[in-house]
Amino acid sequence: MAKVPVSDIDKKVGKRIQHCRKENNLTIAELSEQVELSTQQLSRYERGINKINLDHLTKIAHKLNTPISWFLIDEEQSYIFNSSNKVSEKKTGYYSTQNDLKTRLLQRWDMLSVEQKRAIIILIDTM
Repeated sequence: MAKVPVSDIDKKVGKRIQHCRKENNLTIAELSEQVELSTQQLSRYERGINKINLDHLTKIAHKLNTPISWFLIDEEQSYIFNSSNKVSEKKTGYYSTQNDLKTRLLQRWDMLSVEQKRAIIILIDTM
């Protein structure tokens, strides 16, 4: 069976998996065990060598307590009808509503150290 070539999107998703895994203080071996993938396969996903299938991405997102759409930021498309009733694409990001922003902040807040939380509050206060 021919190997399907990877795209830039696959590489971005892989980097985001790796980033999120490290944010959660998990080794590649720990996460691969939790999502029932071989360490080698998860490593290939993270390095953008293999395309990730949706089932694996869903399991990874669940174990990392992260919305699956976070891995696809900047790659999501929404479709709108223009004045001539033709469908056109409109680029959108995951964080398009206030609730999206609040949810993401709350997901990450508990993972931060006291020093990191203090730094964020100081940053917000200076805005």
